[in-house]
Amino acid sequence: MKILYMLLLFSMPVCTVILQAYQEEELNMSVSRYSVFEQEQEGIKVFVLRDKESGCEAMIAPGLGNNCFSYSFNVNGEKIDIIESPPNLSILKGRSSGFGNPILFPFPNRIREGKFSFEGRDFQFDTPVPGANSIHGVVLNRHWKVEAAEANETEGARLASSINSSDFPDILRQFPFPFRVVVTYILKDGVLTMLTRMENSGKDNMPMGFGIHPYFCAPLSKSTDPKDCLIKVPAKKYWELKDFLPTGKIFEASGKYNLRDGVPISDIRFDDVFTDLILTDGLSRCVIEDKKANMRMILESDAIFREMVIYTPPNRPSVCFEPYTCPTDAINLYQQGIESGIIVLKPGESLSATVKIIFQH
Repeated sequence: MKILYMLLLFSMPVCTVILQAYQEEELNMSVSRYSVFEQEQEGIKVFVLRDKESGCEAMIAPGLGNNCFSYSFNVNGEKIDIIESPPNLSILKGRSSGFGNPILFPFPNRIREGKFSFEGRDFQFDTPVPGANSIHGVVLNRHWKVEAAEANETEGARLASSINSSDFPDILRQFPFPFRVVVTYILKDGVLTMLTRMENSGKDNMPMGFGIHPYFCAPLSKSTDPKDCLIKVPAKKYWELKDFLPTGKIFEASGKYNLRDGVPISDIRFDDVFTDLILTDGLSRCVIEDKKANMRMILESDAIFREMVIYTPPNRPSVCFEPYTCPTDAINLYQQGIESGIIVLKPGESLSATVKIIFQH
């Protein structure tokens, strides 16, 4: 008994130190506002960015086109989904443009029959069947490489991932202009920022366009009727489309195309390319205003995005605000002498673009 007593006596300070260290670790974790951690969902690596104070988190799958497939807030115990998530990641894997935030490069939307010419050379993107259009670029279903995943109180939670076309022979076969794209998602102060840097890493001029295809929940609250949720788009004009492709004509956004003052989501059905965006402080702002729940989502895009596609998926409570640097089939409009915003990067040149998703409640 005396020996047992002595062992317990001498072991107490050690146990106390261990307990104190454990408590301090837990305390440090609990006061840290931002975090980034990795988890596996359905066998797919997912990175979670979390802002504890704002009650929000974003989930990104670098292996599925670097898609930010979930962005949500906890508001008074209710989960408010800002981005419409897929029912499961297998569905997203099978249809990479159908949910979340697909990334569209080196062209957004469609290219007529996948064909284009540039500087005296002809090119052909893959198409589902001969004569069909190519759609949404070549990076939205690729595996992106994680460059950095970190969090601190000053800069928030951050995930940077990249794709290098030289790692994908089938991309270079279709688009023989080597490029590197880096996307950095930042979650800070309850705002999700997407910074994109596109670089021409080849030896020739590179024609390009860039866009994203985020699906936003509308209404924001599941208890709100669609007639009580307004959509606002700051566009003064729109492109005339035939079979989803621009004819080259642009019209004033009047009548049903006037979304500047707010229209109930219940009243609209769109798959259209808007242009001549109204900028405030160099930014365009599309809004979902859930009046009943007193909530707003703002998609804030910088001036490099001169077009905004509005798409309402059939039979789904969502709307897509898609900022583009150019319209659908821009490269072929460009060849026809139509000013379409096609961007030509010289060897070694790069271009940056910024989008923010802001939730107010």
